[in-house]
Amino acid sequence: MRIRSNKISPIIILFISLFISCSSDNNSSNDNDDDQIVIDDPTDDDVEEPSDLYERFVFSSDLVIEHSWNTDGCDSPPCSTNQDNLDNVFDNALPNQPYFYMEDNEEELNLVCQLDKGRRAELKQTTEGPLTSYSKMEFEGIYYNIPSEGMTIAQVHNRGGNSNKPFFRLELHNHKLETVIRKDPEVSSSETTFSKIDFPFVDNGNYTQFPLNVTLEKNNGVVSIRVMQGDVVIVDEDFEADPTTNWVNDTGISNGYYLKAGLYNAATTHTENITLGYTNFLFESDDN
Repeated sequence: MRIRSNKISPIIILFISLFISCSSDNNSSNDNDDDQIVIDDPTDDDVEEPSDLYERFVFSSDLVIEHSWNTDGCDSPPCSTNQDNLDNVFDNALPNQPYFYMEDNEEELNLVCQLDKGRRAELKQTTEGPLTSYSKMEFEGIYYNIPSEGMTIAQVHNRGGNSNKPFFRLELHNHKLETVIRKDPEVSSSETTFSKIDFPFVDNGNYTQFPLNVTLEKNNGVVSIRVMQGDVVIVDEDFEADPTTNWVNDTGISNGYYLKAGLYNAATTHTENITLGYTNFLFESDDN
């Protein structure tokens, strides 16, 4: 007669141990899952795009905005002016003056010129130098409500000697651009001559058809002006000062050139303020 053993088979014990171990691991894993915190990835709506203002608008401590807003009257132009420094102009808030402002969308940096003759809102170089030294303004501008009498939108001016006159001006009219060179620096406008060249807009259209891309530079003894509408070059000219005049022969005047761009109302009083929107602006200079 066979006697039945009460011992449990070692194989059965091993199987039971493995089953208990796996079950314990699963429970531990589930417990850990309950404790995990899920962090959603940020979406495009949550991330604020970095501003590119300091890439599009490259100013320096040698550039100010000169304006005649709320200054003395213009019975005998030029009007008296004030000027604001442009250092770190976007650091704390967007510009928000009636003559100099930017909307929240940051698309255009606006300059506004008042109605009266002689009024201005211009970005002005505070240093100066000869025509042989380098200074450049490069910008894209959208011009609004320019009257048929025109506005000055860029200049190579002079503050040397007794001059205080512009050697070069770029004028914007309803139907054309015009370059203006002044022959003599120290006499009245009625006693000197002006060399003027007219340039039509693209397809004989107007300045609102495309923004104007302007590069104004003085260097190597010449003033260079280049203006484009879209991909079309409409002005590409170089100008030299007459060597028989005090533009060259007077030491103070010949070292007193500087650049300006914006809006200067040299014509008659208008019916509405004139507005300019810069989408970019670069200024650089070796003058001091």
